[in-house]
Amino acid sequence: MRLALIVLVLAPAPGEPERLVFLGDSITDGHTLPLLVRQALGDRSPVCINAGVAGDTAAGMRKRLERDVLSRRPTRVALSVGINDILRKVPPSEYEADVTAISERLKREAVPMLILTPTILGPKHAEPEKRLAEYLSILRRLASKEGYPVAEVHALMQEGRAAGRELIESDQVHLTFDGYRVMARAVLEGLGRRDVPIPAEMTLEPMAGLVRQWTIRGLPDGTPAALTLPQSATPAHWWVDQERRRGFAVELDKTVGPAKRFAASAVLEAKDARDVFFNTGAQLESITLNGRLLWRSEGWTGWHAGKERIAARLAPGRNTIEIESGNAFFLSVTEENHW
Repeated sequence: MRLALIVLVLAPAPGEPERLVFLGDSITDGHTLPLLVRQALGDRSPVCINAGVAGDTAAGMRKRLERDVLSRRPTRVALSVGINDILRKVPPSEYEADVTAISERLKREAVPMLILTPTILGPKHAEPEKRLAEYLSILRRLASKEGYPVAEVHALMQEGRAAGRELIESDQVHLTFDGYRVMARAVLEGLGRRDVPIPAEMTLEPMAGLVRQWTIRGLPDGTPAALTLPQSATPAHWWVDQERRRGFAVELDKTVGPAKRFAASAVLEAKDARDVFFNTGAQLESITLNGRLLWRSEGWTGWHAGKERIAARLAPGRNTIEIESGNAFFLSVTEENHW
């Protein structure tokens, strides 16, 4: 009854889409899971918003709820947390306190959760995986108490591994594309959509508002070169290619020249003055707009596109954008910030 009342309160206004925020660590931050869920559901999909940060724990997610989750006005949050807690030997009591606090904060805003059980680990992490049972019990107790649905990621991945499917990468932590397909299957079932098939491959296109044309050079004294996004060269790894196809600049040390940091500039024309959002991703470090510093990174906030969504105003006519970044970056300019 409690969950039914929450869902009733959260029903979007007519014409307003549902917003499913994925809160998690690197397995969420890489964005394959939200992409698969959105593609599987098609026109029936909620707006899938990424709030993953690579390396994060339950304590970290608790601290950034306001900034990364509640600011996106979610109608539901899909919580995937535990692997980093297990690998770092976070005591189960602390893990439980943090996950419970996340739930309590979302309840105050009448936002229900979908609880994802953690993924599997490879053989070199056999000892941490043995400790997983206690963390799973914590998640199940919370789900039972609050009436949250559970996406059985761990059980489905165990079944897939037993059937001989290759679900994790060579680091024995992160997922292969097939691993993400299993995870997406669990999420759809947790959302009550057992009838929806999982795509065998992804249909990808450049993201809306992508800034495509750049002049870029390696720092400190590289030769300027033209960079068009999406890049034409196909990276060897499937996930890096996924992000390239979406408009991320990747492997700049290979395509631009040997350097660890890069500076780039672009021009954006505007017919009239207008309010926009600059959406960051990957290793972007700073943005200057028309000669004035718009934003500078104050620390790691994840990889995914839109991890920062910075309000700005374009001047009529020619607008000059200058950035600095590490070996990869993403930048789009949009009129909306809930995507």
